[in-house]
Amino acid sequence: MLFRQLLEPDSCTYTYLLGCQETGATVLIDPVLDTVERDLKLLQQLGLKLTYTLDTHVHADHLTGAARLKSLTGSRIAFPAMDKLHCADAGIEEGRIFRVGNIDIHPLFTPGHTSHHHAYLVDNGTHQMLFSGDALLIEACGRN
Repeated sequence: MLFRQLLEPDSCTYTYLLGCQETGATVLIDPVLDTVERDLKLLQQLGLKLTYTLDTHVHADHLTGAARLKSLTGSRIAFPAMDKLHCADAGIEEGRIFRVGNIDIHPLFTPGHTSHHHAYLVDNGTHQMLFSGDALLIEACGRN
């Protein structure tokens, strides 16, 4: 699995790229609207195809690039099903594995920062990674 952590410094928002090396399928977790061009350039450099964008939540401080990326790449938008967003192509629910290529993503319902917030657990056999959106931050915790 290919992994990259990408920072948008103005909002201090992190985007995470997970790429399946076998299939080239890729997901961007929490893509930021202002960094769409940067993300597309990185995907091209790595020879990956954006398959999905996956957001942990929607909130005033979280301006997603999902719709823009979909319009430019044909990727699909995955989002917590409980929010019933009309733009979502795939609904994410705790207890149902979300698969991108050979990457299994385990959604975890983690309300608090928002009522629909989800975190995503990935275990590649060597490392476990938790993508917590704004519920847990690097050197801090989220707030309502």
